[in-house]
Amino acid sequence: MDLEKNKISTIPDDPGIYIFKNKENEILYVGKAKNLKKRIKSYFSKSRDSRMNIDFLMKETESFDFISTKTEDDALTLENDTIKKRQPKYNVLLKDDKTYASIRIEIQKDYPRISMARKCNDKNSIYLGPFKSSDKLYKTKRLLQKIFGIRNCTDNKFNMHRKRACIYKDIGMCIGPCDDHSLNKIYSKNISLIKDIFKGKVGELKKQINEKMNLMSREERFEEAAFYRDQLNLVSNPHFFEAISTRGLKNTDIIGLYVLGNKIQIIILFLRGGCIIDKADLYVESKTNQINIEIYQLISQFYSQKTSAPKTILLPPTFPYVEELKKDLFSFSLSNTKIEVVQRGRNIKLIDLAIKNAQNQIKRNVELEKEINLRLNKIKEIMDLKNTPKRIECFDISNLQGTNSVASMITFINGKPQKSLYRKFKILTKGPNDYAMMEEVVSRRLNRIGEPGWEKPDLILIDGGKGHLNRVLKLAKGIVNIASIAKPTKSEQIDKIYLPNKKKPVNFNKYGEELRILINARDEAHRFAVQFHKSKRKQSMFVSDLDNIYGIGKKTKNKLIKKFGDINSIINTPESELRKLGLSRKVIDNLKSRINNGQ
Repeated sequence: MDLEKNKISTIPDDPGIYIFKNKENEILYVGKAKNLKKRIKSYFSKSRDSRMNIDFLMKETESFDFISTKTEDDALTLENDTIKKRQPKYNVLLKDDKTYASIRIEIQKDYPRISMARKCNDKNSIYLGPFKSSDKLYKTKRLLQKIFGIRNCTDNKFNMHRKRACIYKDIGMCIGPCDDHSLNKIYSKNISLIKDIFKGKVGELKKQINEKMNLMSREERFEEAAFYRDQLNLVSNPHFFEAISTRGLKNTDIIGLYVLGNKIQIIILFLRGGCIIDKADLYVESKTNQINIEIYQLISQFYSQKTSAPKTILLPPTFPYVEELKKDLFSFSLSNTKIEVVQRGRNIKLIDLAIKNAQNQIKRNVELEKEINLRLNKIKEIMDLKNTPKRIECFDISNLQGTNSVASMITFINGKPQKSLYRKFKILTKGPNDYAMMEEVVSRRLNRIGEPGWEKPDLILIDGGKGHLNRVLKLAKGIVNIASIAKPTKSEQIDKIYLPNKKKPVNFNKYGEELRILINARDEAHRFAVQFHKSKRKQSMFVSDLDNIYGIGKKTKNKLIKKFGDINSIINTPESELRKLGLSRKVIDNLKSRINNGQ
């Protein structure tokens, strides 16, 4: 594609994302730029990036588009969201929903709080992570709270309990600095100990756990003693793979690569404080047959999400795009991260360990793929479907006597949740009529088949019985397979799957694992719908409260709704912050009066 000069002049110098498209107007690639004009122009210059994937991309590209943003961080977020929604061919990793979280301590606060974070980009915080396993993350966070009594409440909740601490103090999960400022020195000391733990000095932590365990045992509180015993075992044996010498390596990511046919497996071991705390599992099937380029893209896009901010990244000697990755890290604000290509020495054992894990993981992933394909084909056979249900969409309704009615649509791809394809619906149907609500939401979904991100499903599954199915059956008109799933009665043993024009449910008695896929989809749709309904109901209550307060205009009300979740959050915010939002002293006094009078 030739770039016309008049098109260049229309491109702004703003940060944003750029989008390359083919002849069919399908999105091929989405990228982020600090300066859109310079970045897009670079693709068409003679001295452009010589990597092979760029050549392949530009041969297919027929047009481009762009979206400006205020900041580079906004562009990164928009790039992430766009890739997940549009699934471009040349964007590899961000199409997946694999996210990793870390434990964060916000050290700049008077009483630092412990929390979980998806991004490690706050310079005023320290992090332990990332963890792929949410179970390990929660257990570690809970342990630190029980040992050191660090608060995990938001600032608003902290201020709400100035006169009386919350239940966390009663159950030993927080020492309660909110209502007892004499604990300031103890709290500061505990934060210092946690900082040491984050640096890998776990000796004091073991001592503290052992003391707690012995105390609980002496007081015959054996369940709590068992908890500390299990945590001591975890801390004493922190290597999840095998014990190796990691002296001097406090905050390092170790990358192992393995390729099997057109399957790419990357393992990133997270070494923190001299211990391997978890790993990232990046597994894709090559679509361009440019394996090395896709490996580079996978690693680069992983670090673009800022879920891991190591001091050092150890790469195997076969990795070909070291300089390109360094440039990428600099653009991701990870300029302090050092890249080391390991050729020999003691660190080669770490690389060998990562490669070994990649070899084992790719075999497991390939076997899992075969297993899920067999199960999906069995579902096709049992339910007599036209296609193998690789894309299953499940719908559920949530409301309270017809109020705040919402619906959810979740999507399973190859038996696994694809959260970027989840959708929420605000129901327009009035009154408590589940049949009409389900008809409405399925109709709205079917009308969008073919739009980007709304591709045709292999199976639509609705949460309900035969009545729900009959109500929406006319909508499908043979366009898509449709079924309903109902929970068993007391006299029944398994969930029931109903098909169109059949009185009895499908017999899944001998196929529990296959049925489990459909049950998981239904349960996820229910969870997602209830979560949306609760947030909508909470917001409507908040709006109602604001409507009853004299002096709040529409603009101010919208600002409050956007920033706060309830009246109490507003009342515990400093008056200076409220004034910035446009609230007059009279309105603030009305708010305080409403709370104080218990209204």
